[in-house]
Amino acid sequence: MLEVKKVYKTYPKAGKGFRKERLSVLADVSFQIHAGDWAALVGESGSGKSTLSRLILGLEKADSGSLLLEGENPAAWRKEKRGQMSVVFQDYTSSANPAFQIKDIIMEPLKAFSRNHPIQETAESLMEKVGLSKELAERYPHELSGGQLQRVCIARAISTKPKFLVLDEAVSSLDVSVQAQILDLLDTLKKEMDMTCLFIAHDLQTVAYLCNQVMFLNEGKIVEQIETKNLANVQSAYAKRLLEAVVRFRVE
Repeated sequence: MLEVKKVYKTYPKAGKGFRKERLSVLADVSFQIHAGDWAALVGESGSGKSTLSRLILGLEKADSGSLLLEGENPAAWRKEKRGQMSVVFQDYTSSANPAFQIKDIIMEPLKAFSRNHPIQETAESLMEKVGLSKELAERYPHELSGGQLQRVCIARAISTKPKFLVLDEAVSSLDVSVQAQILDLLDTLKKEMDMTCLFIAHDLQTVAYLCNQVMFLNEGKIVEQIETKNLANVQSAYAKRLLEAVVRFRVE
């Protein structure tokens, strides 16, 4: 489904002078995600996760290397197969237009390329799928809780029945109890829908619940890729440190 091969990405450093130095953000990043897989990309702040996400979404281009979705570059793939890639971001407040009713937020992607869907009926069906009362359909974002609003964003993301879903820190800004509810929802959708998913996060415990493989990104490099069932056997010092943090949290 997704193949990332020897990807490099740099940005110019701030400063004066004719020759601008460049900051390396991604270096020799390679991995594959097969159709139907739920893969996690785990790394701390500054590891390069956000940059890699933008490349995969086709919002930026790599300096070198290749990113291919079903053999095509992401921007071309998204244009050709509209609605087949969706993303859920961390900041659910800025992801939802405050002037729109909930039903219109959910239906935004469908209305962009098809006008044959009854808005109220389809929105209510999607709301039911993500555990929201249909009575919220005509409310506005500021009238919902954070957990409810993230469910709205998930409903919008799955409205087009995408083949590829990117969860970009999708639960990290939620309270722990709400996180658990959203993870349960995502687990249900994983079983019900034929989707491939990349879950980008800094919290190993969160993604281990859903994903069948984990890639550890540190200082712009994939330092280890392992099946979730084998997490106890990670080899890199970085992966071990993140795993130990989860173990300490559970003990405490």
